[in-house]
Amino acid sequence: MMQTPEERIIWQRCFWAGFATLILGAVVISLFPSEGGSYSVGYGTPIIAFEFAQTANDVKAAIGIGGTGSQDNHAAMKTGTYGDFVFIFAFTIFMVNFFHAAKQQTGLALYKFLAAIALIAGLSDVTEDIFALRILSDVEISPGVEWMHYFVKSKFIALGLVGLGAGVFLLRQPRVLRKIEGVFAFGGGALTLFALTRPEHMGDALGLGVTITWIAMLAYAATQSFKKV
Repeated sequence: MMQTPEERIIWQRCFWAGFATLILGAVVISLFPSEGGSYSVGYGTPIIAFEFAQTANDVKAAIGIGGTGSQDNHAAMKTGTYGDFVFIFAFTIFMVNFFHAAKQQTGLALYKFLAAIALIAGLSDVTEDIFALRILSDVEISPGVEWMHYFVKSKFIALGLVGLGAGVFLLRQPRVLRKIEGVFAFGGGALTLFALTRPEHMGDALGLGVTITWIAMLAYAATQSFKKV
């Protein structure tokens, strides 16, 4: 299949945004606290427990308020949340360009719809972070905590759908390696959606599912960016 110069530019933009997403993701995760308080161990990390908090007590448990190092945890949660805005910008550009290029390559309107879903994921995450900063400004009251988890769920639903959509696109490609990438992308999306039904038991699987999807998408974007025209 011949690639147009416009498609190549979009795939290159997608690749570099995806590469930045993986680097920034590792950096931002390191900014958040690694230990919290008495939240359900199924959430895995304090950030997942915090994201799904619905009361001030849930927030305190995620941060470990009252325990050793709680002030450091509180500061780290704020720092990580501010850093997350840059990460969101990168992964949104990555996903939107992936489906923009897929639309250019196939002509199917489905991928235009999936680009919109990818944008919803980014906007939901931004809204979540705005709520998070309000909550962290006054943990005792945690203003807006009863609303934040809805945007968290909206984000992960959208990210799960992105994985399924990317999987469908890759499975439709002619080469076996592309189909393998499609299995991983689709599986990552399915894992994300399944984990969302029980985040208190499968918190770590949420991030794992999204990461698997993104790696499969990045692998395809790399081949399209650097292949000979």
